[in-house]
Order: sequence, then C-alpha cells, then structure tokens
Amino acid sequence: MRVLVVEDDPMVMRLNVEFLNRIDGIHLVAQCEDLPAARDMLTREPVDLLLLDVYLREDNGLSLVRDLRRQARDIQIVLITAASEMETVREAKHLGVSDYLVKPFEFERFKDALTRCLDTHQRLSRLPARAHQRDLDALFRRESTADQPARPGDLPKGLTANSLSQVAKAAIEQEGTPFTTEALSENTGMSRVSVRKYLKHLVDRGILEESFHYGQIGRPSFTYRCLDVDALRQLGETGASGS
Repeated sequence: MRVLVVEDDPMVMRLNVEFLNRIDGIHLVAQCEDLPAARDMLTREPVDLLLLDVYLREDNGLSLVRDLRRQARDIQIVLITAASEMETVREAKHLGVSDYLVKPFEFERFKDALTRCLDTHQRLSRLPARAHQRDLDALFRRESTADQPARPGDLPKGLTANSLSQVAKAAIEQEGTPFTTEALSENTGMSRVSVRKYLKHLVDRGILEESFHYGQIGRPSFTYRCLDVDALRQLGETGASGS
C-alpha cells in the first residue's frame, strides 16, 4: 500500500515515518510539509493512503480531502491532527475519512489505523468484477462486533483485574505528584509495556490524566496525574478482594 504523509511538524513527521517503517506492506511515497506539495505529488504518483494533518500553516487539510472527494479519487485518508473540535470531527466523518487520530498518539493506535486501511486495500484488490454478498459483508461489516460498546466493568482484552489493582495501588502511592510508566514498573514488578496498557485504560476511563511531550529523537514521552483518587482506591480494593 502506497502512503503519502502530509505534516508540517518535523518531529511528528519523523515519528510518522518511524512508525510506518515498522509496519509490513507499507511503501512511503513521499513526505510533504504543505498542501501545494501534496497536490503536486498526487498528480504524479499513485497513492492508496493519505496521512494528513488538519492544521497546516496557512491551509486546512480538510480542503484537500474535499478536493479528492470531488475528484472521486480512490484514496483512503487518516487524519493525524491536534484538531478535536466537533465541527472538524463532523466534517471529517461526512467526508468519509477512514480514521481520526488526535495528537499525541501511540504506535499501537497508529498501527491499528494503518492495519485496517491495509486490510481494506487488500480486500478491495481481491474483489471479483461482481462481488458476492459474503465479500461485501467481509468488507463493510468486519468491525461490527468489535465496535459494540463494552459492558460497565469489562476490561479490554489482555488486561486482568488483579494487575489493574496493582497499578492502581502503585499510582496512589505517588501521593498526588506526576509519575511515569517507569516508576510504576519498578513498584509493581510489571514490564513497562504492560503498565502502559493499564495506564492507558485508566486514562480512557478519566481516572488519570496523561501529559505528553516529544523526546530528543521524536518519540513520545508520557507522564500521569491522578484525577480520581477514590476510583483508584476502589480498583485497588476490588483487586485485593478478588484475589
């Protein structure tokens, strides 16, 4: 799958390229810092997927999406942007973008977006001249089960209540000060990768707040702060009672 990246922040661009290089089946066509360069590249090179920022110097990335839709170009689009206002989100949905990543983002979320686009690209390339219903179901309904809302109290796949309890207790012990994945890894004996999954879950639930900055080589660095101590305590006690 041929990918064009449009991003005017050098650090984010470098991170995008680094992440792309870690995914099989991806070919980076070009890196563009503005819309004129992107439009020129799109006239000269075939592109299957566009990774596009919304805030681009004097331009709005959605103007390029509108142009591509008017031209009926068969290009999937993933927005990677700091723009999270509802007006932008609604227009992106109306224009049929494939996915929407808000900065800062992690590799796993990036990989999920790219993998879905790659899967769609491959399925479309294999469709016969007249598609059967089973082919269309596989293309249009493959995410229906995964998109069903979880029941209250359910944990994402791969997470356990006991380990969540350990992480919650370790977070409480930070005494209200910002902390890192590394700090909780040392306190729990769990790997940094595992701890990070639980912290992300707590952020998604609104129990922790995540702060972010780019490191010296463009990799994101995260710190956390507790927003709901009572919820953390409850999680710690739940894990203890269930053991």
